Amino acid sequence: MVVNTKYFGEMDVTEDDKVVFPEPLPGFEGLSDYVIIRFYDDSDSILCLQSMDDADLAFVIMNPFYVVNDYAPALGAEDCRILDAHKDAPLSFYVIAVVHEDWNDTTVNLKCPIAVNHENGVAKQVIMDDTSYSMRHPIASGARKEE
Repeated sequence: MVVNTKYFGEMDVTEDDKVVFPEPLPGFEGLSDYVIIRFYDDSDSILCLQSMDDADLAFVIMNPFYVVNDYAPALGAEDCRILDAHKDAPLSFYVIAVVHEDWNDTTVNLKCPIAVNHENGVAKQVIMDDTSYSMRHPIASGARKEE
């Protein structure tokens, strides 16, 4: 199927490329189907979470392990149930970035990562109780947790 995207124009994607949020992202109710697109073919550090239903809705997301090497997101029981995340489920985590003109001012939301179960294509934004992670972690601060 063809998807119109904010940053890449028209793209051909398959049903396997789709990730579905059974609980839509806060503020974006009614939009549950997305596709994750790499900005660079050879890197999974910076990606795009593109709505399949609204070409103008695209989030810049990052692999949090490039930002904080000891990042340890924790899923609650309800999160695991929604994701159908069993012991061997191939989960990936992404964080939404707020990109600024000066890249050094860019921040990521480490407190509310997006978890994706690639086995079934289900995704969920997780809100962690861990107070050591910030919603505005500066990527320029290097690979460490917020104080």
